[in-house]
Amino acid sequence: MGIKFDGTNVKNGSRVVANMKRSNELREGSSSGGKALGNIKRNNEIREGSSSGGKALCNIKDGKNIRLGSSSGGRTQIKLSDAAKAIGTSSQGPSTAAVWWFFAR
Repeated sequence: MGIKFDGTNVKNGSRVVANMKRSNELREGSSSGGKALGNIKRNNEIREGSSSGGKALCNIKDGKNIRLGSSSGGRTQIKLSDAAKAIGTSSQGPSTAAVWWFFAR
């Protein structure tokens, strides 16, 4: 069974492996106190950990593609619509990019 994202929880089968209970942080497990994997900060950038100073992993500045780093000219990894399909969601925002980056790439 693959990864599914319902907008709040990331599930692998019936087990919750991560959550986005706080709208801008992806955390391990089902608790809002779990370890922060990444966060969504300014300009739709996905950053490491919970800090806005964390390393920029990817971004969706153009709204269509998930790109490496913080630059809108970064190398395209996948179309946002294809990433949404890969994680079983219809959402195409920064939370989709974060879940895809950590669980489906």
